[in-house]
Amino acid sequence: MVFSSSAKKRQLICTLLLIFLKKSSRNKSKNTKKRISASTIVLDMAHFQVSRLLNSQVLSLELLAGRNGLARTIQSVDVNRPGLALVGFYKNLAMDRIQVFGRGEHSFIEEMSEMQLQAMRKSFFEFAFPALVFTHGQIPRKEFIESSDLTATPLFVTRLSTHDFIANYSHLISEELSSSITIHGVFTEVFGVGVLLTGTSGIGKSETALELLERGHRLIADDMVRIKCLSGNELYGYANELLEHHMEIRGIGIINVKDLYGVGAIRKRKQIELVIHLEDWDATKEYERVGLEYIEQEILGTPVAHIVLPVGPGRNMPILIEAAAMNYRAKRMGFHAAKDLSEKIGKEIKQKKEGGG
Repeated sequence: MVFSSSAKKRQLICTLLLIFLKKSSRNKSKNTKKRISASTIVLDMAHFQVSRLLNSQVLSLELLAGRNGLARTIQSVDVNRPGLALVGFYKNLAMDRIQVFGRGEHSFIEEMSEMQLQAMRKSFFEFAFPALVFTHGQIPRKEFIESSDLTATPLFVTRLSTHDFIANYSHLISEELSSSITIHGVFTEVFGVGVLLTGTSGIGKSETALELLERGHRLIADDMVRIKCLSGNELYGYANELLEHHMEIRGIGIINVKDLYGVGAIRKRKQIELVIHLEDWDATKEYERVGLEYIEQEILGTPVAHIVLPVGPGRNMPILIEAAAMNYRAKRMGFHAAKDLSEKIGKEIKQKKEGGG
């Protein structure tokens, strides 16, 4: 078969493009094995005082005794049902967890004789439990309350069922005790995607986020982003409690995003799904041209998709970030433009070779 000059030119372009795609894919597959550590400001040590449980509305706790022990710390997400400990069997007792007394444990204590209760109190309260909680609004016997006061063991009662209390408590404590870091950056929500903007100071992160706000997107944190790893593999970003809803714009100063743009322009937290690093355009550096795979940045041991966007004259960064967020969503939904194009070119070249063979 004889090809025209234009057909040969198209075939040559397709061949070169396919080679470029394959080369980029090989290079990217090597890069995705790398782990780039996040630039941290401080690693926050997790600790949670028992006194803070009283401030949680989801737990509905009331303190009955042991106020002097509210400074005790909770270091475990799990709870323990005392069960056999009430009859003196303490082997493998999880003494570092709060002890939850449901209807069964409460009824058992109520049925104890004075002598049995005294023996149980003497041995049970030798352990420095973080706290004791009675569910279903059940109040323990006065002797039990007295022992809690004498040993400074915080004793609470909640109107919640045992199941609901444990579920709410585990969710609360897992979030509070999860490892966290604070990094320099701006965290936004773009088309529902949690986008963390990083880069050197003065590169334009806050200004870019401000334009994204104007375009209807949301701000979670500016300048200092606190990141927690929840459920073992999910990264969530929060604002510093003192700085939340505020931004610093050079030449303008501090602005309150909630006051200027309304409550619809802010969020308390969001899962981090994409990290976009802004840097000055470097003509000697080769930037991503195809996008077959993401480089992964590792934060708190969890990989997250990472993109480097060069900043230069004529490049509209907010629009580019919107495109990156939409492209990320499309890939998550199974629509992969770069792979589709690569496959399309590959099929065309194969057909040309078979036709010319």
